[in-house]
Amino acid sequence: MFEKIKSHIKKYYQKKSIFSIVIDFVFVILLVLLINPGTRKDISVFFIRLTSFPPSTLNTNEQYEIGPETRQWVLTDISGKQLSFSSLLDKPVLLNIWATWCPPCLAELPGLLNLRKEYGTKASFVFVTDENRQKVKKFLQHHGYDPSGFYFAQRFPSDFATSSIPASFIVSPVGKVVLQKKGAARWNTGKVKHLLDKLIAGGSR
Repeated sequence: MFEKIKSHIKKYYQKKSIFSIVIDFVFVILLVLLINPGTRKDISVFFIRLTSFPPSTLNTNEQYEIGPETRQWVLTDISGKQLSFSSLLDKPVLLNIWATWCPPCLAELPGLLNLRKEYGTKASFVFVTDENRQKVKKFLQHHGYDPSGFYFAQRFPSDFATSSIPASFIVSPVGKVVLQKKGAARWNTGKVKHLLDKLIAGGSR
C-alpha cells in the first residue's frame, strides 16, 4: 500500500514544474502554521496587513456631529487618570477601538502608531479597549509600544457603536465624524495624511 502511494506521488511530481512544487511546499508550510495555535495569530496578522487598503472618507451627507453623550465620554489612561473625550477635541482625533486578542487590530496597529509618531501633537491618536488594564500594559511593554494615547472604557457612546473591531473614526476639532472604518485598514498613507492635514489647517469645520 505504501509503495503504491509513493508511486502515485512520484508520478504526480514528475508532471509538475519546479515552481509548482515550491508553491505546494509553501502552501503546506502555511497550512501547518495556521493549524498550530502558537503561530496562527502571527500568520493571520501578516496576511491581513498584506491585503489591507487605505480607508475612505465619508461623503458629506454621511458625516455626522457627535452628541453631548460622546463629548462627556470618560476615558481612563494606562496610569488610571480619567479625562473626557471633549478635552481631546482641540485638534483632529483618530479614534481606534481595538483589543489585544484581535488579529485585524494587531495588523493595523503599527501603521497607526507610525502615523501618530509622524504627526506628534498636531493630532490626537486615541486607542480604546474594554480589556483588563494590566493585560494591555503587558502587551504594550512586550512590543515596546509607547503607552501614551491608550485608554480604557467599559462602554462606548452610540456615535462610536460597533458590533466588530477594529473600528476607527476620524473626528474634526468641532466634533464632526468625517471618516468611519470597520475592519483593518492601511493608515499610514497619503490619503489619510491629506485628510489630517486638511483638518489641522481648519478644513471640514
